[in-house]
This record gives sequence, C-alpha cells and structure tokens, in this order.
Amino acid sequence: MKQLLKRAAAALPEAVQQDLKRYHFRRQIKRDVFRPDEPDYERLPAMVKAGDWVLDIGANVGQYTRKLSDLVGPKGRVFAFEPIPDTFELLASNCARFPLRNVTLINAAASSTVGLVHMSVPEWEPGGRSNFYQARVSEEGGGGSHYSVAALPVDTLALPQRVSFAKIDAEGHEQEVVRGMARLIDRDHPIILAEGTAAEAFLHERGYSTERLPGSPNGISTYQPR
Repeated sequence: MKQLLKRAAAALPEAVQQDLKRYHFRRQIKRDVFRPDEPDYERLPAMVKAGDWVLDIGANVGQYTRKLSDLVGPKGRVFAFEPIPDTFELLASNCARFPLRNVTLINAAASSTVGLVHMSVPEWEPGGRSNFYQARVSEEGGGGSHYSVAALPVDTLALPQRVSFAKIDAEGHEQEVVRGMARLIDRDHPIILAEGTAAEAFLHERGYSTERLPGSPNGISTYQPR
C-alpha cells in the first residue's frame, strides 16, 4: 500500500507534490519528530552551544538546521546552504516554522570556486519521485532531474565571528567544500561533521583527527593542537 501511494504521488503535478511535502514537514515540526535517523544528530548538543555561529552545508529540508537553530539560541546564527531550488523552497518554508529567527539561508552550492555547477537529482526508482536527499554535483547526462546552480566558497562570506561547527553533506563534493573554506578552518578550527571520507585528508593535513560513530555515514573531525 505504501509503495502504491508513493507511485500515485509521483504521478501528481510537481506543484501538488511540493504542497504535500510542505504539509508533511509542517506536521513533523509540529509533532517534534522532524529529525534524521543518524547517531551524530544526538551528539550535536555536545558540539554546539548557545551563541555559536555554525554552518549547515547541504541543509536539504532543514532537519539539522532546526536542531542547530535551537542549540545556538537567539544570540547565535546558523548559515544554511542548499542549492536545489525545490529543496530550498521547502527549507525556507520549514525555517519559517522554527521558534527562532536565527537562520540565514543561502541558495547556492558551497564549493572551492565561484561559478555555476551542474547538479543531478536521481529518482527513488525509475519513473518515480526525485530523490533530493542524494542531489549531487555531477557531469550532465543520466536519468533524473538536472539543475545549473550557483556555487561559491564559504570563505567569500568573510564571516566576522568565529564559526565553531560545520555540518557538510555534499554527496561526494565535500573536498571542494573544505577547500573553499580553508581560511575559515585555519582561523577558527571548527568541529566538522562531514559525510563520507572525501574531506578527511585535507583536514588531517591541518591538524584534525576524525572519529566515526557506529552506524554513521559521517566523520566528526576535531582540531588537535600540536
């Protein structure tokens, strides 16, 4: 029955699908079940405190963004990057329902250079709904949906306050993300929660060490002063 409903939803006009997603996430936020099933999510209170400035790179619909917003509080700030237009629309809609107004939304891909990058969004199954959770920078071609999006290095923001934490979920583009925030990393030595291993060599060269929680696709990298 669940698969049948998903196929039926995939056949609806895109605008209707987007409305259904907004309703679904609105209900999750109201019921306080708007969260990912990842062990690192439960570790966030030990890594982020009130007043911090933090980054959510690859924010998707904002599950980590919501938790980070709560943790940094009214005097903190969350900078959330999401490049896919449809997903960004959902992120903005969800953030409007958060208790605090401390999230800055950036509709761009974090990368190592300023420009445009091609992104592809695979399908959950052939002919099915788009899987925006696995949107990635890629070459043109292949199935699914395709977008040309703006890209910019985090360092171009020249953030004036220390950034204490960054979550990076860029589906294989993590190395370019950290290269584009090298000045910030060298200045602030934030804790970095990054999916996969692509960014680890770059971080280890800068004095970081990485741990992985059981069952997690992410690494938690922390600076180890020499």
